[in-house]
Amino acid sequence: MKRSKQQIERLIRGAMGEIKADLIVTGGELVNVYSGEILRGFEIAVLDGRICYVGPSAAHTIGPSTQRLDAKGLIVAPGFIDGHTHIGHFCRPYEYLQAYLPHGTTSLVASCDEPQTVFGFRGLKLFLDEVEAHPLRVFTLVSMVAPQDPALCSTQSLSQDEVAQALADPRVLGLGEIVSWLRLVQGDQELLEKIALALSAGKIIHGHTSGARDQKLCAIAAAGVSSCHEPIREEDVIERLRSGYWVMLREGSNRRDLDSTLPPIVSRRLSTQRLILVTDGMAPDDVQQDGHMDFVVRRAIHLGLPPVVAIQAATLNPATYSGVEQEVGGIAPGRYADITLLEDLQEVRVHSTLIGGEVVARQGKTLVNSRPISFPGDTFHSLRLTADVSPDSFRIPCSSNSAKIRVMELVNFNITAETILESRCEKGFLEADLSQDLLKVAVFERHGESGKIALGFVKGFGARVGAVGTTASLDENTLLIAGSSDEDMALCANILIEAGGGMAVVDHGVVLEKIDFPVGGIFSLRPWQEMGEGISRIHRCLRERGSPFPKPMYALMFLPFVTLPALRITARGLVAAKERRLVPLFVEG
Repeated sequence: MKRSKQQIERLIRGAMGEIKADLIVTGGELVNVYSGEILRGFEIAVLDGRICYVGPSAAHTIGPSTQRLDAKGLIVAPGFIDGHTHIGHFCRPYEYLQAYLPHGTTSLVASCDEPQTVFGFRGLKLFLDEVEAHPLRVFTLVSMVAPQDPALCSTQSLSQDEVAQALADPRVLGLGEIVSWLRLVQGDQELLEKIALALSAGKIIHGHTSGARDQKLCAIAAAGVSSCHEPIREEDVIERLRSGYWVMLREGSNRRDLDSTLPPIVSRRLSTQRLILVTDGMAPDDVQQDGHMDFVVRRAIHLGLPPVVAIQAATLNPATYSGVEQEVGGIAPGRYADITLLEDLQEVRVHSTLIGGEVVARQGKTLVNSRPISFPGDTFHSLRLTADVSPDSFRIPCSSNSAKIRVMELVNFNITAETILESRCEKGFLEADLSQDLLKVAVFERHGESGKIALGFVKGFGARVGAVGTTASLDENTLLIAGSSDEDMALCANILIEAGGGMAVVDHGVVLEKIDFPVGGIFSLRPWQEMGEGISRIHRCLRERGSPFPKPMYALMFLPFVTLPALRITARGLVAAKERRLVPLFVEG
């Protein structure tokens, strides 16, 4: 971030007391993430939104207009940074920032996955403008899941010129996670060119190295990928640390991995210099229940990480990795006055949040009332699908009494196995079978050939419903319907198309639950609290009907994620993820 000569000179004169501070923070105990100490008796002076003085007495900076903030009895810590996250599903990005602010979060590193998969380069520009309307600082990454893999997905890639334009924008930090690392190690030229552009521009590249080991893990790092948020086991953490990666440990909505990944760091006394705590996305229902980065830091402390080290992993470390440590990440001269006041260091209870020296949240409530941008009219109801889906759309012809088929069996909510099943055929068609927990799955094409539908089966979802659907998924973001009844599946599809997108549960012709995502089919403009309640109702509805997953919708949202094992589905058909190829539903022999 550029600073003018005048800005630099003002900070120098502010430190010397020649220009009086706008704010001083006194009292409290200061968490110094640079020295690893907790200091008493230190005062902080703020001028023009930045810290100009930290020391035993800021009396020389006080003038007639200087405001005082008495932090007596509080812990004064740097504002938290979520070093890898996503804020484009369910709520508009602005609402996520409103939700996170009272939890001490002052900065995010966010990949522009959802708007970019739907609207391309225009979606990236809309995202940049949307987050700029809010004081919480968002460092944006160009999405590299748009598409995950052009051989298997329908989302269009950004051109090399568009990537170069994006990387030249000072609001863009680098490239988002390279989910298709198989493409990278296989020498995909388009991917290599984009990585070369980023490295030439001095930008960082986030990784997603799930399943990579030894030579492959080294190959990804050699390409310039410098971080990974995918460790789920002790050996994943250790191998990535030893290979020079910045290791991001995740505790968010999609995955909660700290129980398995943090204890070995603590017990083996490994270096935490390259350890970053992240959420990888915290949905509104989870914010309502748990919080945001305050929750992640609290969990880390409870698992044995010393409080100052845990705070370093959510402040200084992500700032250093992201190349913004001269701007954020600590309480020191020259940095923005982004501060979290804590009532308790062990439990990380947030009292209030400051950004640029302004109190922007207090006692669990945001004080921000800036106006978000207005989304263009053509971003609403933009699925390019018509609400004339019939039950016949889900018929799968079968010429015999039974057939062997490939089935996506849920190992957990985000990993599948390929299972071969003997499935019954009734009146010439393959059918879902609730007695086997076998549901039909349909994925609609929204980006190119309108009306195209890929069909398959999923086992292990557990919910006994006629249909459940979503237009927000990872990362195709098109209409996906699963169900046991073709009639209910058609009804579910049509009501979501009419709404412009969303989530819905249907059974015996009755809509049990529904929430709308009219902007691109990916999010709503409604308040984040309202969306959190709606998502909670849908999860609860599916659990009550037998799903074993705490958040059943995520199991469906991950089905198009073609860079995780093993059998997936996109609008192009069934995908064998490890082989990067489309496979038929029917198995011969």
